[in-house]
Amino acid sequence: MNNQCSIVKDLISLYAEDLVSGDTKAFIEEHLEHCAECRSELKQIRRPVEFLTDTDVTPLKNLKKKLLVKRVQAVLCTAAFVFAVAASVFAILTAPQYYPYADDLVQAAENEKGEIVVTFDDQITGYSYNAGYDEKAGVSVYHISAWNTLWDRSFADRGEQNMIIIPPASQADLRIYYVQNNGEEDALIYGGHPDENAGVVTLPRLILMQYFLLAVFALIVLAAVRFFTRRREGLKVWLDRILLFPISYMAAHLCTKGISFQSCSGQRDFGVIILITVLLYCTALCGISMYKAKKGGGAPAAGL
Repeated sequence: MNNQCSIVKDLISLYAEDLVSGDTKAFIEEHLEHCAECRSELKQIRRPVEFLTDTDVTPLKNLKKKLLVKRVQAVLCTAAFVFAVAASVFAILTAPQYYPYADDLVQAAENEKGEIVVTFDDQITGYSYNAGYDEKAGVSVYHISAWNTLWDRSFADRGEQNMIIIPPASQADLRIYYVQNNGEEDALIYGGHPDENAGVVTLPRLILMQYFLLAVFALIVLAAVRFFTRRREGLKVWLDRILLFPISYMAAHLCTKGISFQSCSGQRDFGVIILITVLLYCTALCGISMYKAKKGGGAPAAGL
């Protein structure tokens, strides 16, 4: 390699980009006419650069899947929480508020067909009754409860509530009691004598307390098991998931009944509490999963 080749090779990159002066350009071109090695060097410089593209789209698909899982979990968590709040509010608004007996609140009278019509005051928007037979007295017995709700008073107009009862063969064989659900004696409103119901009191049931205490007991037992098996990661994950259910039940009870355990409509109250429990449980599962995923910097876990 002579001195001219050395000079041209130092300048050839600038020449390829047309960044040299006219005299330098003429010098290089004259040299290239006689030097195959420098022409080859220029050809290499001017050759288009080929960029290798990565055709593997698996990482992109995995990222899209992670983002989709995050969005779905966020939507489910929000929806479950909103429904839980809505169910709690609705349970409070529709909770029966029972009325004590008053002469103008409920009346029972026989109509022209021989039927006993029990008529309620307009403030009553709901009622229930159960029928039975008192073998000792030899009479059919009806127990009636009447109530109102915040929802009915604020948003609904159900009109006058009345109930028709077909009596047995003779009126002496029928008695109708009004259940006050406040610790006072049931009021005899039709048949017999007023003192025949003395001492009979229908009390609210405390069945919700049994379920609440069962949830507390389950929580204590599960927490103890988790403590003694805390080094077993697989079991600990499942125990964490199960622990959320009694916690959710207690929270659902507090949302609907507060610290009260009395219920005159046990099936209705327990059903509402279970519904809210499931919604709160789903909210907790999704929320904790998203928190752990965010804290760990990875995709949301399938569970806790």
